[in-house]
Amino acid sequence: MIDKVELKKTWDLFVGNDGFTEVRILGKFQYSGYFKSFDNLCKQLEPYTEMDDEQIYFVMNEISSDCYARPQCERFVKSPKATTKDDEIVSRRWILCDFDPIRLPNISSSPEQFELAHKKAQDVYRYLKDDCGFEDMVVAISGSGWHLLIPVNISCNEETDKIVKDFYAYMGSKFTDDKVEYDVKVYNRSRITKLYSVVSKKGANLPSNPWRQSKIVYIPKELKPTPIEKIKELADLAPKEEPKQAPNRPNRQHNNATFDLRTWLSEHSIVYKEEKQGDGTKFVLQHCPWENTHSNKQEWDSALFQNIDGQITFNCFHSHCKDKTWFDFRVFYEPDAYSKPAYQPQQTVYVQQPRPYKPKYEIKDEIPELGEKWMSLSSIEKIDLTKLEKVTTGFTELDYRIGGLYMSEVTVLSGSNASGKSSWLNTVLLNIVQQGYKVALWSGELRADVLKSWIQMVAAGKYNLRPSQYEQGSYYVPDGIGKRIDEWTDGRLFVYNNKYGNVASQVLADIKILTKAGVKIFVIDNMMSMNIDVFDGDKNDRQKQFILELKDFAMKEQVHVILVAHPRKSVTFLRKTDISGSGDIINAVDNCFIFHRVNEDFIRAISEFYGNATANNLRQYGNVLCVEKNRMKGVVDLMVGMHYEIESRRFKNSPEERVIYGWEEPPQQSSVFDAHYPYSEPSNGDDIPFSPEEEVAPF
Repeated sequence: MIDKVELKKTWDLFVGNDGFTEVRILGKFQYSGYFKSFDNLCKQLEPYTEMDDEQIYFVMNEISSDCYARPQCERFVKSPKATTKDDEIVSRRWILCDFDPIRLPNISSSPEQFELAHKKAQDVYRYLKDDCGFEDMVVAISGSGWHLLIPVNISCNEETDKIVKDFYAYMGSKFTDDKVEYDVKVYNRSRITKLYSVVSKKGANLPSNPWRQSKIVYIPKELKPTPIEKIKELADLAPKEEPKQAPNRPNRQHNNATFDLRTWLSEHSIVYKEEKQGDGTKFVLQHCPWENTHSNKQEWDSALFQNIDGQITFNCFHSHCKDKTWFDFRVFYEPDAYSKPAYQPQQTVYVQQPRPYKPKYEIKDEIPELGEKWMSLSSIEKIDLTKLEKVTTGFTELDYRIGGLYMSEVTVLSGSNASGKSSWLNTVLLNIVQQGYKVALWSGELRADVLKSWIQMVAAGKYNLRPSQYEQGSYYVPDGIGKRIDEWTDGRLFVYNNKYGNVASQVLADIKILTKAGVKIFVIDNMMSMNIDVFDGDKNDRQKQFILELKDFAMKEQVHVILVAHPRKSVTFLRKTDISGSGDIINAVDNCFIFHRVNEDFIRAISEFYGNATANNLRQYGNVLCVEKNRMKGVVDLMVGMHYEIESRRFKNSPEERVIYGWEEPPQQSSVFDAHYPYSEPSNGDDIPFSPEEEVAPF
C-alpha cells in the first residue's frame, strides 16, 4: 500500500510540478519507469509495494529531458534496455550522505544499529552545518539507516565529478568506523536513492531486525544550495595517495612483503589508535607531525590508512596539510627512506632519526616582571580549580553544569529577535548583584529610562507590581518600591550613558575605568551597535581585533565580559555558526550561549532531529538556553529550560519560584537562592491597595 502523504512530500521536494524522475524497482527482476505525473506514479507503483523482495528507488538529480521518451515513459518496463546513466544527468541537485550500520548482508538493522546510524548522522549534520558552514540539509530515514541530503547546484563535468568524489573520500575517512559506514560509493551523478515513503524490506521482518518505512523527517524552511566551494574545501582534505615512484621499504621478513606499518610506527615512537576501515586499517595519530604550524593544537587530528593490498595514504584534518602525502609523512621521520639502498638483514640498533632542520629564530629577552618565558610545572603555582573566582547566574542547572561565569572569561550570547535574551541578562545581572558583586551594562540600542524601567520590573517581581490603568496587560513599579530598588542598586549596577557615543576605543577605555570601582561583570549589548571602525582592516578583521581586546581586558583585570551578538539570519534553530560576524568570535570566547523562545517551530525542529523525548521535555518551558561552547567544563549542546514571568519580565527556574532581592525585607532565608517558595495570587484585586506610593508585603 502506498503512503501517498509521504510520497507526495518526496515528489514535491525532489521533482515538483515541472520535473520528472526515473523510479527503479530492484529485486528478482528490474523495473524502470519515467514519470512526470504524480497520480500516475501512484497508480503504476501500487502493485509493486505489496511484493516482499522488491526495493524501490528513484534518481535524485536532474535528468536530461530526452530520457522521458524511452519505452518506460509513464509506466514500468521489466528488464529495460536503458536506464539513466551518468552522462544523462543535466546537473547535480543533491549530494547524498548515506549512513548504514555494518551488519550481515541482506538483513535489516537492529534497533541498536539503527540508533548508531542516527547518532552518526547527527554528528555529520553538526559538523557540516556548524563547523564547515554548509547550508541546512534534508534529513531522512532510509530504512536500515539514515540519510542527509545536501542541496547543491553543481554543473556536471570531469572537474566537479572529481570534487564530489574527493568529498566522499574525505567524509568516509573521517566518519566511517567499525559500527557505521559513511558510504563513499554513492558519488556518481545518476545515483539512485530510496523512494522515501516505501517500506525497506531486507531479510525477515522480525522485532530484532524490523522493516522500516523510509521517509523524510526534516526539511529546512528555506532550501539553499551549499556552494561548490564549500564542497571543495573538504574535498581538498581527502587522503592523498603516495606517488608511484616512491615504493614502500621492504620489511624485515623478506624483500617483497607488505610494508609493516605497525612496526614502523612503533620504531618512530608515534602514538596511534587502530581502527577497522572497511577491508583495511585506519591508524588515528595522536598528533600531526606538522602540528607546530597549526594555530590549534588538537589531539587525534590525522590518520594513516592501509588497504588490504598494502597501499598507504595519509590524511590530516587541517587545511594546512591538505597537500601532504604518506611520502611526506614518512620522510619527515625517516629523511633517507627513499634514497638509501634496499634493506639487508643484519643486527641493527634502531635510533630515532633526527627531524629535518628548522631555522632558528631570535629569542627575545625575558622580562623580570613577567617571570620566566617558558615555565616548568614545578615553577607554576598550583591552584584549586573549585576555588577560582566566579559568579553564578541563578539558574540551577546551568550553574551546576558549567560551574558559573568565571573571571578572565568572555561569553557571547545570541538569539533571535524577541527571544528574551535582554530580559534574561537583566535577571542574571540582578542575581549577580545579589551575590555582592558590582556589574556594568552598555546598551547601544536602549534608552536609559526604558532600561531602568525593565530592570526595576525584574527586581520587583509580579507581586510588587501594579496593573496600568492606561494600557491593559501592562504593569508598573510603584514609586516607593522603585526608590528602594534604586537605593539597593546604587554603587552596584552601572548603566552607560549613550550620549557619550558608541566608539569602541572610548567605550573600552571607560569600561576599564570602572574596574577601579570594583566592577567585575560587564555586559555589552550588543556588538552590532558598537562602532569598531577605529580598528584596522575589513569588517571581520575589526571584529577580531575587538574580541581580542575584550579577551585581553578580561584576562588582565580578572573580570567577566558578556557580549551580545545578533544571529546572521532568522532560522528555526540557531547554532553557533549562525552568529553574525567573524568566525573568530566563537574561536576566541570561552562560552557561547544561544537563547531560544519555545514555540511550535522550535519544538518541530528539535523533535525532527533530536527526537520527541527531548522535544516533549522542553515543551514545558517558555524559553531554552543552549550552551554551544563551554571551555572550562567542556559542556556542549546543554539545553536549560526556563520559565518567563510575563508581568515582571523575570526569568525563573520554576513557575513557583520567587527570588527575594536585597531591596526587600527577606523572610528567614539567608540568600536569594534559598528564597524559592510559591505564592498565590489574590482572587479579587479590589482588596489590594493599588496606590503607587503604597507597597504590598508578600502574600
